[in-house]
Amino acid sequence: MSNTRVSPVSFLKLSSHVASFYGFRNTRELLRGLKRVDRPKIISPSASVAIAHLATAAGAARPQEPVLAFFATPSPAHLPGNLLSRETGEFGLCVVGTKESVGEMVILKTISAIVSEWGAPVARVRLNALGDRDSRERYTRELFSYVRRRTPEFDAACQENLAKNPFAAYRCAHTTCRALLSEGPRSVNFLSEKSRAHFRAVLEQVEGLGFSYELDDLLVGDDREQHIVFAVDLKEPDATILGSTGGRWDEYLRRTTGRKEGAVASASIYFRKKGAARSNFTSPKKTRSPKVFFVQLGSLAKLQGLSVLDMLWRAGVPVSQSFDSSRLSPQLGLAGGIGVSHVLIMGQREALDGTIIVREVKNSSQTIVELAHLPRILKSLRT
Repeated sequence: MSNTRVSPVSFLKLSSHVASFYGFRNTRELLRGLKRVDRPKIISPSASVAIAHLATAAGAARPQEPVLAFFATPSPAHLPGNLLSRETGEFGLCVVGTKESVGEMVILKTISAIVSEWGAPVARVRLNALGDRDSRERYTRELFSYVRRRTPEFDAACQENLAKNPFAAYRCAHTTCRALLSEGPRSVNFLSEKSRAHFRAVLEQVEGLGFSYELDDLLVGDDREQHIVFAVDLKEPDATILGSTGGRWDEYLRRTTGRKEGAVASASIYFRKKGAARSNFTSPKKTRSPKVFFVQLGSLAKLQGLSVLDMLWRAGVPVSQSFDSSRLSPQLGLAGGIGVSHVLIMGQREALDGTIIVREVKNSSQTIVELAHLPRILKSLRT
């Protein structure tokens, strides 16, 4: 076991600390920062509801700027089937406002940093895709037909639920049910072209980040009807961390907020909560203010930029970032408004050359720095 000390309070502190360095901010802190007229009331402990409210309010305030947020709750609303709610706490990350696969990548990179810093490095990432609504409807019809034919072969405890919801079988750990599902239809075979392209981008970028990964047809997700589903497996069992799952659920967000547009990628780390008081979840320490603003322009820069986030974390420099705009001027204006001292800019040219532009906000002077030399520059920003 990788960590013999069960310490949920320490894990929460570490998780929020690492997340803040990668550009995530506490959900409640973000909502408090909104104007009172725009600030929604969180009426449910459900993380999905909190994220939906955040997307509606913060997204309206800065419609072209993705929101990176984290949350912690002792009452997970979408708990994986093998975990018990009375024993489990949740630390979650979400990227609201970008449809691109970089949202999933930032989350996976941050989760990897959290669990590695805790002493439980990642072994692999398992992934599956159910796609958009049309993809899922085709898959669901085929799954209904398959399960109806094979219902008598499923475990007796599952058979009653299968008539109402064939997806319920995916929450069963019985070997008979797992074997039957593995012989059934695969969701990736029903993806629309758009969904297939997004999943292909996710797989390419996961591989580019150096994660070992595999496709898992039995990884289906929950009632949020995720487009993409993933699970992070540790190299060995941990005394505190119970598991980590995530995905993309754009259409669920649109239904919850009542908006025509919406995009969110989210993931959670589940942990043993015994020993953590409710105040440890509801009154987190305020996250550190960012020192720099990181602008990534273009698909190559967005992927290369993940290595820059690692450098910022190791150098102890909190960051706010933008990876969803093709225009530089609005991002520079946003950087000036949040009070950072420097802006890091990476476009397609810089990503190809292995360089980055370091710009001082105060006097607008800027220099081009090789990525290998960036840690030396960052040391001067740490204080």
